[in-house]
Parts: sequence; C-alpha cells; structure tokens
Amino acid sequence: MSRRTSYLFFGAVALLLLDPRPSLAIAIHGNPQGFFIHQAAHLLVAGAMFFFLYTLKREGLLQFRGFRLLGWASGIFGIWNLEHYVGHWSEIFLLNPVILGQGLSKRLLMDDFNTWVYYFTQLDYWILAISFYFLYRGLKALAQDSKVVR
Repeated sequence: MSRRTSYLFFGAVALLLLDPRPSLAIAIHGNPQGFFIHQAAHLLVAGAMFFFLYTLKREGLLQFRGFRLLGWASGIFGIWNLEHYVGHWSEIFLLNPVILGQGLSKRLLMDDFNTWVYYFTQLDYWILAISFYFLYRGLKALAQDSKVVR
C-alpha cells in the first residue's frame, strides 16, 4: 500500500469514527416472538457455558491454570446469562417507574420487589466484564504454556 493510499484509508476511518450516528443504547426485540427467542438464547448460552465448565472438570483440565481461568470465565458468563434472563422477565412486569425530584436530586421510587429486581439486573455488565477478564487471562495463560515453535 502506498503512502497516499494509506493516508486516504486512515483518513476515511478517522472521519467515520469522528462522525458517529445516533444509535439505540438498548436492543429492541419484537413482541412477543423476539422476546421469547431472546430468552431462549439466554438459557441456551447459559447451558452451553455450564456444560463447558462440566466438561473441563470431567476431563481433569481444571488443574491447568489456563483451563481453570477459562472455567471461571464460562461459569461467570453462564451466571450473567441467567441473571439477564431474570432481568428481562422482571421488565415485563415492571410498573411505570416514578422519578421524583428535579436536576441533581432525581431519585427513583422503589416501591416493590420487582422494581428492585429490575434495576439490580440492569447493573449486570460488571459481571460480563469480569467474565471477559477471566477469558483474556485464560487464553493468555494457554498461549504462554504452549511451546509453539515459529
């Protein structure tokens, strides 16, 4: 790639990154089929993660650091999927949220258990971040342990 072509390529990428279009911060699923398929996907992915953890344990691979970290990642990711599943169901039964106050003194009126469950499950991405951290560390440990000659 010539210097001029690389400048044009990186200039185009920079323009795309500096001029973002508005997008939705949440995924919207069509009702009711999209909701049920999404919920089924959460359960299937959680089952796959727990099965992977079970397979690692059954084969005795958890004694190795990389596989142990991958086991932690899959277990936490499975928990995240189950927690997200519960959060989606609580959203269906959520009454209209009431926001009290104005400006910096805004607060939510948390009047029933379902409201608490819904808002607690909306803070779930820290669980996902921990899972990806364990995945990264596990893959890094496996790469360091392998003796691949290049």
